Amino acid sequence: MAKKYQSSLGEQKIFQSSTFVQHEEIKKNITILPELESLIPPLGEEEKKQLEINILNEGCREALLVWPTFESVITPASESLKSIYVLIDGHNRFNICVKHSLDFQIHLVSYSTLEDVKGFMIDNQLGRRNLSLEQASYLRGMKYLNLRKSKGKYERLNHKAQNELYDIMTSEHKDQNDPYASSEKKMTTAEQLAQEFNVGQATIKRDAEFAEGLEKLSPQLKLSILSGTTKISKNRIQQLTKTENLEKPLDSLEEIEAMLMPSKEQKITQTSSATPADVLINEIGTLVPKLKNPQRRKDACDKLIKLVSDLQALS
Repeated sequence: MAKKYQSSLGEQKIFQSSTFVQHEEIKKNITILPELESLIPPLGEEEKKQLEINILNEGCREALLVWPTFESVITPASESLKSIYVLIDGHNRFNICVKHSLDFQIHLVSYSTLEDVKGFMIDNQLGRRNLSLEQASYLRGMKYLNLRKSKGKYERLNHKAQNELYDIMTSEHKDQNDPYASSEKKMTTAEQLAQEFNVGQATIKRDAEFAEGLEKLSPQLKLSILSGTTKISKNRIQQLTKTENLEKPLDSLEEIEAMLMPSKEQKITQTSSATPADVLINEIGTLVPKLKNPQRRKDACDKLIKLVSDLQALS
């Protein structure tokens, strides 16, 4: 087990000195943080069933990774030094073991900050081979946002320039006969990740918009979209980055569409330059998502029928 995580854990060390009694006590007090759990792309129904069958037949063979820390680290506004034990890998296995009252093993790992933990979890999930295109895009985007956040802290401490996160030195021979001559090339976050994942910088920035948009949703809706259960275009999620800070996460497709609906002032501007057909098509587009809501379905259908009839009359 330790070998499996050795490369992904990097410099982080698994605590070897923890006693059996300590582990048993920690296992009773494991904390799950929704913001960390939502970094894990959900399993498909068949995958989930198969994992449950495997654990029931063979037990939980892989240890869960737990981060021992303090409440003040998780919640900066708090000054509490109460110890908490945060699950950072093995959420699906943990839920199955709890459901069936099965035993499991844990390994404790050391991290300084929540951003460090997110970085590990994102890299760990990106190492999976069965990610959907949307899941991979979300994780690349989250890695970009996480690095940018870390960059901000780094720059405030070191007064770095805005686009300088990585002081990566690349040796470039200025002259064929001067092998020791070199120049500095500093890479932006987008450049570094584009190189790492073999995609364009524009892709990384679109990934970041997608991830930022998904972060405005409730964990349940976000996981439903990433699992493919709830269907919505990637572009609509990216548009959420242009919205203002929300009082609470969006919890339904209807709430997303309502948030993206133009304001009255925008509607007036759009209507003044739009054809009658454009206006009708726009109204039809805003009504379609409401068909999924049983309480609004009848009214939406009646309005759609009328709008389509009006549109046909114009053609």
